Amino acid sequence: MKHLLLSLFIIAGFSTANGVAQQLPIAQFTKHDEFNALRLSPTGQYLSYMTGKYGRTSIAFFDLKAQKFTGGIRCPDGFEIHDYHWVSNTRIVYRIAERNQDLIEPTLTGEMLAVDFDGGKQEMIYGYRASEQKTGTKLRTREATFATARLVSGLKGDDKNILIAEYPWRETASYWQENPDAKPILARLNTQDGSKRRLGEVPLASADVLVDHDDNVRFGIGYKSQSELAVVWRATPDAPWSEFALPNFRRESVQPLAFSENNAAVFFTGVSQGESLVSLFSVELATKAVTKVHGFSDSDISDVIYDFAGTNVIGVVGGLNEQEIHWIDTDNRAGKIHRALLQAFPKQVVSIISTTTDGKSAVVLVSSDVNPGDYYLFDTTTMKADYLRAAKSWIAPEKMRPKDAFTMKARDGLQLHGYVTRPDGTGPFPLVVLPHGGPHGIRDDQSFDWEVQLLASRGYAVLQLNFRGSGGYGWDFEAAGHEQWGAKMQDDLTDATRWAIDNKVTDASRICIFGASYGGYAALMGTVREPKLYRCAIGYVGVYDLELMLTSADIPGSRVGRALLQLYLGTDRESMRARSPVHNAQKIEVPILLIHGKEDWRADYEQVTRMRDALKKNNKNFELIPLRGCGHGIYDEETRREVYERVLAFLDKNLKN
Repeated sequence: MKHLLLSLFIIAGFSTANGVAQQLPIAQFTKHDEFNALRLSPTGQYLSYMTGKYGRTSIAFFDLKAQKFTGGIRCPDGFEIHDYHWVSNTRIVYRIAERNQDLIEPTLTGEMLAVDFDGGKQEMIYGYRASEQKTGTKLRTREATFATARLVSGLKGDDKNILIAEYPWRETASYWQENPDAKPILARLNTQDGSKRRLGEVPLASADVLVDHDDNVRFGIGYKSQSELAVVWRATPDAPWSEFALPNFRRESVQPLAFSENNAAVFFTGVSQGESLVSLFSVELATKAVTKVHGFSDSDISDVIYDFAGTNVIGVVGGLNEQEIHWIDTDNRAGKIHRALLQAFPKQVVSIISTTTDGKSAVVLVSSDVNPGDYYLFDTTTMKADYLRAAKSWIAPEKMRPKDAFTMKARDGLQLHGYVTRPDGTGPFPLVVLPHGGPHGIRDDQSFDWEVQLLASRGYAVLQLNFRGSGGYGWDFEAAGHEQWGAKMQDDLTDATRWAIDNKVTDASRICIFGASYGGYAALMGTVREPKLYRCAIGYVGVYDLELMLTSADIPGSRVGRALLQLYLGTDRESMRARSPVHNAQKIEVPILLIHGKEDWRADYEQVTRMRDALKKNNKNFELIPLRGCGHGIYDEETRREVYERVLAFLDKNLKN
């Protein structure tokens, strides 16, 4: 069974690269994985996967026992499958996205459909168009629901129903739109005919909910009317909701994970007062007693490992530069198997992404900084792993360049961490400083990054720094970035650039700074604050006027968004102007490349038009690439390839000539 799916994916229209050229074409980096979202049916008889993009998404079903296809589904033109889940041994539910007139990337419609493993009995079971759908021979009319549905639980032992959370939309004068402040309504939804029974509302805006081991929703986390994060619970499935007091924790850090096996306690991650790092805790519901289960000494808990049923916490993941795992339940079978897989695939990240109900079969993804991912079908009884297929079969890991972790001190003594990816050859190399987006709570890690590998393949070293404000290093480190856009956060990038010069990664005459979203902001501010340090800068879907962020795009559209803007940017308008590239264009001395989607919902297109006008007014050397039909990023592969051709040409012109 070593190449079990080889014929499957050739039939699906894919081919395997026979060899890897010395320099891969740009398109080999910019194209998406050829397949993803592999899922085993509960009994393990069927393996499903998703493939295709841009309105051509499909799901295929493969019978592992009979070694043949059983069917599949494909969305009509203009639609796309967003995600899917097995909800019985023979049926899946999936959510769809739709492309509108102006935006290439489809957006979620809130609707949910269901289909059998052979492609039959396909029904729209939820959404605002559900009442328009035929229901076989039944005469009843489904309810049209103007809301977004999220799957909460597949309901063990129930092959017909699922538990969902509905997030109602808000009605404007002429249309419906998603409401980021909506309180979810719980409902039991029939996956055969779309009938629904409401189970009550969770009393917090934008709440995420947690079910116990009997599939009862008894825990939730969301926002109160003052945009303050809150935790609620109920003692029994029918009890009223009450706020759950965790007075010794930073409320915004608390994230419920799972109930204990006896439903008497809840595991959660959070930051205890007096500490900085995210740790794992449990709370006894009857007594409210909190116990610290585990915390890493130098990093946040970044992920949680569950058992094969996906309900019990058995391990936590942390680590500064490389993944570190602490096992909570050392006797759990899933943990033992996970540890065996880690030994079989040293220096790689092993993720168990799907299992059967009995835990006898699992789909495993193995990846690293040079490996975009290999899928295996793993028999947990025989301990045999059968290779399925690479996520990007055209990428040869031995041709990719490793990410080397580094540690340095900022000018004020704060310890910083990051990664340097060097191209093949002997340095110093021309350097691209690549600040990440977000920026708060987000971090660069050692996972495969096609953008980094593309730059390295063209002879550029790449510097990625987790500046203050980034996630993973504790609450104090993240809070150190509040109100520091264009200030200490920018100083960190400057210090890291000078570190790269001092350590012979590059020389001072061949450095460009390039980033997306916040990274685009940091790229332009880098040329404002340090006009002699960089030879050029590239801002991609960036923010260039901090004041404009307060009123434009999607973030100010919710109470939570407005509160976060105040936390991150402050309230001093004069300070915002001083930290905005738009108001400091006269200080820029190097060529600038701006790239921006015309339909950007996060960094409004007016951000880049204001930057363009400021550069033009000050007679600066710049180029603007407007992307029609693109939002906050590039969705289609053709546009992405064309843009990165322009990016590489810009870098070559300014760093290699």
